[in-house]
Amino acid sequence: MLKQQSKPISPEADLTQLPLERMVRLRVIPQLLQLHGYEGALPETDALIDALLVGGSGMEQASAAIGRGIGYDTIMLSLLAPAARALNVLWEQDRCSFATVTLAMWRLRSLMRRLNEEQPASLTSDHPERSVLISTLPGEQHDFGAAMVSEFFSRDGWQSRHLRPATIAELVEEVRASGPALLGLSIGHTDGLPLLRKTIAAIRRAMRHNAPAIMVGGAALRIDPELSARTGADGCSLDARTALSLAARLVDERANRFPSSRMAQPRRKDKFVGLPNSRGGVFEHGPADHRATGRGRG
Repeated sequence: MLKQQSKPISPEADLTQLPLERMVRLRVIPQLLQLHGYEGALPETDALIDALLVGGSGMEQASAAIGRGIGYDTIMLSLLAPAARALNVLWEQDRCSFATVTLAMWRLRSLMRRLNEEQPASLTSDHPERSVLISTLPGEQHDFGAAMVSEFFSRDGWQSRHLRPATIAELVEEVRASGPALLGLSIGHTDGLPLLRKTIAAIRRAMRHNAPAIMVGGAALRIDPELSARTGADGCSLDARTALSLAARLVDERANRFPSSRMAQPRRKDKFVGLPNSRGGVFEHGPADHRATGRGRG
């Protein structure tokens, strides 16, 4: 039998600190997955989130999905991605502390890295010369989605990196210095639209015809699909898998409109940090303690 609580449970309390934490999570998490557009999440998702919150690696749940014949792409998009989104919502609703969610996300990143190592990508590529920079909006702290999309591009043969800039100026500097053919921006919340539009305008103003093709994705587009028409980007994608075909088209269209943009720009030597991808690693500009300090929720 469960012990009676001496004090009433506040719905705002950190779930991981409550004696009834498991019961509450089993009720709350499935609702979160349905409310936030993840009805297609794999059956193992609830258990994965539960494991991550209490210190588990999540490999048991991932292995169970693999054992059922689920492929890499589906595991990333229908297991890890909805788990990341649900963890973020638990924080937003003050059901878990920032520290609890940060640790759970770190374990999720470790799981993604392990799965990448165990299921290496094919070395063949139709566009080995193409480069892409995937970035969160300036000031956001959580960049799991950006890291996952970057890995999809890397596995598809692109030279792919991801960045978590603190400011618009930092992102503009990085784009100008590295000259990617494509910039992917992740918007996690619909209230980030003004910042997204401001960021895109700043990049195009700074680089003019040398600006990369710009693609937008992220959870906000699932919440409000009509947001796509208001971003000011060249294109929008709802998930990493569909982003690949759209990206190739956007880069070709941009190059045809501005032939001079085909010219390679000098690359700066950057510091490797964060999550390694299948070839060469993911790296970000500058020391880690200088990256986003605001309470972003991407």
